Formats: sequence, C-alpha cells, structure tokens
Amino acid sequence: MDDDEKDLRKEIEELEKLIAEVKKQNEEEKKRLKGGNRPEDPKVVRINIAAEYSRDPFINLIVGFLVNFILIFGIIEVLKLGEAENTFVFLWISAGFTVYDFLLKFLLMNRFPKLVFYSSGIIFLLTHLLFFYAMDLWVFVKSFAFANDIYPLVFVFLFSVLRVIVKNLYSLIVRGLSVRATEK
Repeated sequence: MDDDEKDLRKEIEELEKLIAEVKKQNEEEKKRLKGGNRPEDPKVVRINIAAEYSRDPFINLIVGFLVNFILIFGIIEVLKLGEAENTFVFLWISAGFTVYDFLLKFLLMNRFPKLVFYSSGIIFLLTHLLFFYAMDLWVFVKSFAFANDIYPLVFVFLFSVLRVIVKNLYSLIVRGLSVRATEK
C-alpha cells in the first residue's frame, strides 16, 4: 500500500502543480487583457463631409465663401467647363452657394441626421448638383452656362472632393497653429 499511496501523492502533487500553472496562466491572461495588449482594431479613415471652418458662424460663412469662390472660379476657368459673362457671376454663384450650403447643412444635420449618416454624405453631393444645374438653367440663363450637360456633374464631383481636401487641410493648419500658440 505504500507504493499506492506514494503514486497517489505524486499524482496529487502533479495535479496541484498543473492547477497552479493554469492559475498563473489565467492571471497573466487577465493582466494582458486589462493592460490593453489586445490585438489592434482596424484603422478607419473618417472624413467629415459636413465639416466647418470655425465654430463661429460668421467666420465660417466668410471663409466658406472665399474657398467656394476660389474653387468655383478655378475649376470652371482652368478646366473650361463653362463660360460666364464676367467674374461677378462667379461671386454671385459663390455667395448663393455658401448661404445655400450653410442652410442645407443646418437643416439636414439638425432635422434629418439619419438621412445624412445613412447616405454617407451623398445627399450633399446630390443637392450641390441640383444647385449648380439650377444656376445654369434657371438663374443665370444668359450670363452663365456650362459647356454641356455632363460638365455640371464633373464640376460638382471635383468641387466636392477639393472642398473636403481644403477643409481638412485648413483644420490641420489651424490645429497646428493653436498647438504652437499654447506651447509658447
């Protein structure tokens, strides 16, 4: 019986060692999970299509008007997508678009946020397209016209992409300047 007792004790000791080892592994796993050593989440690039230049609506309108004018004038004149009687037409279109865009974003983001989120911002692209078709066909009938019916689509696409790039660059620059100002 001594041999049986010894074998039984050895097995119990081995089981106790295994239990201790499992407990140690369990504690290490808990520490690893608490420490944040989880596998990294996939990186997501988010672009805020409805971004603003400033929290102040007046500054937002002024900067928005300037950016819109430069982009509208530049895209249409450089790519020869349309013709205008004079430069003041571009000023009026830019002013109208700035107010239209400001009101549209205010309305959609406050009243219909689900529409904006579910459409991933495509609603803005479509409403901008409607605006520029209206400027071409109804408002500035004799003083402004796109060269053909497809150019407003090309223009709105380029205009929207460039506006997003300019807004993000603007916010990065302003953020960098504000960080530098706080460091001094």
